[in-house]
Amino acid sequence: MTSTTQIDARIAGDVAFRAGDGPQLKIPKGNCQIMMADDSVVLTWTDQGQSLTAAIPKLEFDRYIQDGAIVLGRG
Repeated sequence: MTSTTQIDARIAGDVAFRAGDGPQLKIPKGNCQIMMADDSVVLTWTDQGQSLTAAIPKLEFDRYIQDGAIVLGRG
């Protein structure tokens, strides 16, 4: 069984995900929630009143944190 942690965060730079085999799609700047498990990261945000989610590889998430594109906490 894996444990999960939910964290408030903010998209502050260019963050993208790939939906299936389609093109990279940008996540808009603003508040989001992050659900972290041992081996995956899911981001949830609201765009034009709709709740959207995307899964990204943990290594990619770590790079976004290091680059400052995702900032943990609200601010």
